[in-house]
Amino acid sequence: MAFQSDKLLFTRYYKTLCYFAFQMVKDQNLAEDLAQDAFVSYFQNKPAVANDERAIKTFLYSSVKFAVYNLSRKSKTVRKFWERKGFQEFDETDYEHQIIRTEFMQAINEALQNLPEGCRKIMSMSYLEGLSNDEIAGQLDLSINTIKTQKKRGLSVLRDKLRPDYLTLLLAVFFLR
Repeated sequence: MAFQSDKLLFTRYYKTLCYFAFQMVKDQNLAEDLAQDAFVSYFQNKPAVANDERAIKTFLYSSVKFAVYNLSRKSKTVRKFWERKGFQEFDETDYEHQIIRTEFMQAINEALQNLPEGCRKIMSMSYLEGLSNDEIAGQLDLSINTIKTQKKRGLSVLRDKLRPDYLTLLLAVFFLR
């Protein structure tokens, strides 16, 4: 699929790239800088990159990945972070897992945005923040049955909106903890 608009491209992938970068550097401002730098690099190299969404997305992810690698070699702060984690750099498998996680979380967040506000809040509190039904009921001053009903409705909507493999992964991740 050919990509037509730079603005649409930025809108579609900026937050995703920020999340991807944040997973590696754990610094929101740095993650935003890395995402912006990836777009600058893309716009500077645009004639050399195929006008295909997959090629562009690969270029953007790779730009962030290599920027993180370069930072880890140069920055003492980032180097200390990597040393505390017990490794120096992400290997290819870690990098691919981060992309999968990033795209999965993007799909979940997009699907959650389609829920009514109350249901979205309950689903986020339960599945993203990890709160129990009792904790959610206490914070929102609602009955446990209301929480259960809203979660059931939310899962029904997610089932319709998400790819089947994402829904399976969502259920596995959040129900098997």
